[in-house]
Amino acid sequence: MTNPHEPEAEQTGDGMNTETEAMLAAEKDFGFARVYTIELKYKEKPDFSRKRLYEKMQLYTGTIEQPEEQKLEDRLVVWEPSDRSETDMLHFFHLNYPVKFADGEMPAQTSLMPMPSRPAEEYETAIQQAWHWADAGAVVAQCRYSVRLIDMMASGLAPQDRLRLLTGALRAVLETAPCDAVYFRESDKLLEPGDYLTAIEAGGILYGAMNVRFYNVEGTGSGRNEMLMDTLGLAALGIPDVQCHFFDLEPTGVAQQVTNLGYYLFDSGDVIQDGETFGPTEDVRWRCEHQYALSPPHRLVLDIDPGQPYYAGHHKAPVEE
Repeated sequence: MTNPHEPEAEQTGDGMNTETEAMLAAEKDFGFARVYTIELKYKEKPDFSRKRLYEKMQLYTGTIEQPEEQKLEDRLVVWEPSDRSETDMLHFFHLNYPVKFADGEMPAQTSLMPMPSRPAEEYETAIQQAWHWADAGAVVAQCRYSVRLIDMMASGLAPQDRLRLLTGALRAVLETAPCDAVYFRESDKLLEPGDYLTAIEAGGILYGAMNVRFYNVEGTGSGRNEMLMDTLGLAALGIPDVQCHFFDLEPTGVAQQVTNLGYYLFDSGDVIQDGETFGPTEDVRWRCEHQYALSPPHRLVLDIDPGQPYYAGHHKAPVEE
């Protein structure tokens, strides 16, 4: 991907330099998220203890600074509006996560702010794929309040560091003001908050950030049991998602391979070249190739080919959840 922090180049007519235009176009084509968004949904209005939140944020993300005039004795400083109501935005500078720019260095930042609560139907695709949480739709329908957690100036971090920062910040919020549902916008995934915290404690760093989706493919005339499985969320962090378009295989086994490959790419980076193989054993190896996703949103994926007679090819087709 284009480096987003390289010095600016030639200016275009609208004031945007050509290098920046190319970088933004490449990021859109890849599926990269310059700003990462997580929603916390509540049935009742949340009550934040600022002291506890700052302590938890310090614990899980390290040293945090903000304007000198608001510095606290423990060096935890948080920018906040002067009236300090429960619904005001809070903005954190995370000194343990420096990001290098062409003209210097700046700490990555996170912001916590209220947002209008969206109706359950706006989470329809996430609810359809919530195999891990049967009550997702019912719970979201009861939520009347939402708080948004976003990162800023953090897109230059390594994917592992960026997600570690977001995970720490989210954990701090959840342990301060527990919510009823968590929604990762970049992976279109709804989560039960307790399950999320349990997974994080167990080392499942991608539990929210990577959604493994499953579709039955209809309307292609193949006459066979055609299916599509993919991940959503990795491309937003700068790593290709994973995709498998297949006939007749057991979905549980494919899901395991897709999940394993997703974690491998997250840990190692985009290191698998087109034509190389990945699989559970030396005897079972699936060929890999970079492609664009068959199922929205548009993004780069690493397509895995389980071989004949199971591989369903590259063609796009209607899908049913």
